[in-house]
Amino acid sequence: MSIDNSFVTDIKIRKSFKELDKRKIVTDEYTNSEYPHLTFKIKNVAEYLEIVNILSQVKAEDFVNGEIIYRGMADKNWKLLPSLGRYNDLSDGQEYNLVKNLLSLRPEAFINLKSNFEILSKMQHYELPTRLLDFTTNPLIALFFACSDLINQHDARIVCHRTCIDISNTPIIETVCGFYNYFTQDDICLDNLEVLPQKYIHRLYRQKDARILVARPLYWNERIQRQNAIFMIFPNRLFDRYGLWAYGGRIDYEHHWKNDEVRISLEMVEKEPLKKMYKFPDQRDFYVTHSSISKMVEYYEKDNLLKQSLSKWKEPFKRRFSFDSEIQPIEPDTLKKEFCSIIIDKKIKKHILHELRTLGIDEAYVYPELQYTAKKLKNIYLT
Repeated sequence: MSIDNSFVTDIKIRKSFKELDKRKIVTDEYTNSEYPHLTFKIKNVAEYLEIVNILSQVKAEDFVNGEIIYRGMADKNWKLLPSLGRYNDLSDGQEYNLVKNLLSLRPEAFINLKSNFEILSKMQHYELPTRLLDFTTNPLIALFFACSDLINQHDARIVCHRTCIDISNTPIIETVCGFYNYFTQDDICLDNLEVLPQKYIHRLYRQKDARILVARPLYWNERIQRQNAIFMIFPNRLFDRYGLWAYGGRIDYEHHWKNDEVRISLEMVEKEPLKKMYKFPDQRDFYVTHSSISKMVEYYEKDNLLKQSLSKWKEPFKRRFSFDSEIQPIEPDTLKKEFCSIIIDKKIKKHILHELRTLGIDEAYVYPELQYTAKKLKNIYLT
């Protein structure tokens, strides 16, 4: 594995991948706009494990916590968003009310938890919508989830991602998981966070591949342990206010230009390559991306004086970026380079589940609670 290659590139250069390609296991499903990346299609568990073996060989072994993580979805068209992110409008304090009310109504369930991440992880387990998305480090568990629902109705998808699993109590993760403490994230500037804005920008927008926050929850019950649970953590979208006000001009945003403190920053931002930084500036789309931050940093690092403004977070960066109430989806470029998918035809889901049972993976294993064991026995002896 090369530290300079993307996940998909590292897969494609392997000899074993080329053998799969010859056997038509690689498909043109990557044309799906939601999942524009390398996609495989399998007919049985053996083919699935061949792909898993290739993925395991390009794991980030230079890092202690390097892993390949998997998410099984019964419908291949489901979006890769956490449950909270599937709601169109979160500007009315929904996350705040959900979390705060559950903490208020059932304080005994959360009294011993020490972090925002632990609180959200437990709420996710009990199906409260959160900014966490379930993954697993066990590919067979992901395959079970992909095939155990919508049989003969929808093709399934397993999304695979190479990552380094963070320690759950890192300042960045605590900050993002702690957004529920604000009634609406529209009230937050990047400068309001406890973590330094430079560190936030670097961790989420400057790193080449490990851009996405991933952490392991406390394995506080047997179900979470058996499912090898991992959570992907989604921040809110970040908006470049000064970029909008500078690009929009002194007439449309006159009241901002008349503010002496803001004007100094806007005069600096006006000189930035805003048209290169943002794809649709004429549509007032100044949401921050990896590309926009990279181009901005490149511009400021060309000049020592400007470089100091960035490193010390002075004008034009101070109070420049604000959060939006919307959960930030994974960028298409990241999905293309750092993820791949495995498709399972709806007609073979039942067969795959049968194969998984021979490997000891069934509903009673995945859900170790007593009622699932009872259900398994009922199906064996009364059907």
